[in-house]
Amino acid sequence: MRYGNQIPPEDGTRKKPTRANMPVDTGQVENTGASNPGAQPQPAANTPAPASVPEAGPDTGHPAAIAGTNPRSTACKPASWGAELYLTLLDASDVGVITIDQNRTIMFWNNWMEKASDHKANDVIGKTLGDVFGDAIPTRLHNAIRDCLSLGMPAMISPSLNKSVLPLRPLPQFAEKFPQMQQSIRIQPVRIAQSTLLCSITVRDVTLAVQRDQLLRRQAAELAELVTKTRRSEDRTRAILQNTIDAILVASEDGTLEPLNARAQELCGPQGDPEIKNIIRFLLPDSGNTPPPKPPSDRLLTDLGTGVIEILACPANGHNIPLEVAISHFTAYGRYHYIITLRDISQRKRHELEIQNTMQELENSNAELEQFAYAASHDLQEPLRMVSSYTQLLARRYKGKLDDTADEFIHYAVDGTRRMQRMIDDLLTLSRVGRHGKPFQAVPLAGLFDAIEANLKRADAAPAGNIMRAPDLPMVMGDPSQLLQLFQNLVSNGLKYSNPEHAEVRISAREFDSFWRISVSDNGIGIDPQYHASIFEIFKRLHGYGEYAGTGIGLALCKKIVERHGGNIHVESAPDEGSTFHVDLPKDHSVV
Repeated sequence: MRYGNQIPPEDGTRKKPTRANMPVDTGQVENTGASNPGAQPQPAANTPAPASVPEAGPDTGHPAAIAGTNPRSTACKPASWGAELYLTLLDASDVGVITIDQNRTIMFWNNWMEKASDHKANDVIGKTLGDVFGDAIPTRLHNAIRDCLSLGMPAMISPSLNKSVLPLRPLPQFAEKFPQMQQSIRIQPVRIAQSTLLCSITVRDVTLAVQRDQLLRRQAAELAELVTKTRRSEDRTRAILQNTIDAILVASEDGTLEPLNARAQELCGPQGDPEIKNIIRFLLPDSGNTPPPKPPSDRLLTDLGTGVIEILACPANGHNIPLEVAISHFTAYGRYHYIITLRDISQRKRHELEIQNTMQELENSNAELEQFAYAASHDLQEPLRMVSSYTQLLARRYKGKLDDTADEFIHYAVDGTRRMQRMIDDLLTLSRVGRHGKPFQAVPLAGLFDAIEANLKRADAAPAGNIMRAPDLPMVMGDPSQLLQLFQNLVSNGLKYSNPEHAEVRISAREFDSFWRISVSDNGIGIDPQYHASIFEIFKRLHGYGEYAGTGIGLALCKKIVERHGGNIHVESAPDEGSTFHVDLPKDHSVV
């Protein structure tokens, strides 16, 4: 059974405990008045007075003994069903119901409490809550039960104050997240037989509500964090827009322009350029629908077909500002918009002008130097030819007729004039590389090296040796005469700096993605790595004239020819291991 000791009647006799004479929680409370415990109990403030339930005899069985005089409770039921009916309803309730007497002992423990606490009613009737749950009972619940039994004060304990009050087991679906049931406990005073005050405790499972509340709180916190982040992002974006050096505007489909930052306000405001908005509208891709008038030609600094738009802003202060215009688009709220960025390029224009002036000065200087070199070399030809002619005439006419010292002096004079002649010729050739170059055309390297071998055979002073070529030499683009001079110099050097008895030069080609690499290798004396860059400088010689003939201009001439063709030349070599000169010629390039 789920009820305990019966409250003794006023005559002091004890009645047999039955469901019919069991006190029931009516939901009414009373405040007895704490200031005078011996006074007659009075109704609590703002609380209806507790119902006075008539004492029920063992044989009456009338529902009024349990539920009062409500006619709805017995309208359709036999009188003998009343007490059993209400006890059954309390037992089958979907909330926990506990009744406690003045001694704090449990008088009633319904089925819901059995399942939630794992304690049977027979085991807890007559015990206190402390006996059943031990120290798990919070002080707030103890105080509420005390006030209810002594003062008739109702109370409500919600999970917002204490997450769990009684150590009750949660439903299986909540067990993983909640080790104990989340409860809402209502404590209500109940008066029995005019003189006895009981405490009715109603326990409601609010775990689902707590879970929903936690979810809502978490979602609210996440939403608040998102709002905070959004506001920070907006503030950061606004700060970036306001502090950027570029003017930024947004244009809608109808051509309405709105400045987005202070720089845009400066350019488009009252102190800015009154025509700049019309220029921007003209530049918008959809301006053809309602085309604004075309701005003056001096306000458009570039051809619109180039993809880079530059305009000239003329503010009221009179200082014109060249601007670069960038236009992008986006869709928002179902409408098409344009973002227009105006960048001040005044400094860049000044730098471009300075570079143009410097380039022009450099071109003029180079032209003057080339003209000077050509004129100087040409003008030196006539007196040099005269000196050379008379020294050679002296050598032929007086050789052997004077003493040996005179013959040696005449030899030095003739040799000097010949070397000077070759140096002047090489200088003339070097000066003509950029000024007298021919248009580029397809040049088959096989035929080019055939001509080189023929030239070396016809030359009396040409070095001897074996020239070997790869069978698959490609066709390259370039100036035929300059390419002939380039590779003839490299082949001649390879033979000159090798032992004549076993001199060998190999020509090969390798294809890369954007260029051909033509390699000229020899088995000569090699070059120390510290001189790999300096040998391409003009008049740079690593050996005396007595050891190897030359003017020191040949490799400088090769480098200039390769640079005119947009390529590169470098050497791989080590002493006594031969040398390999690599010439990289682009497959596609413009004529320089």
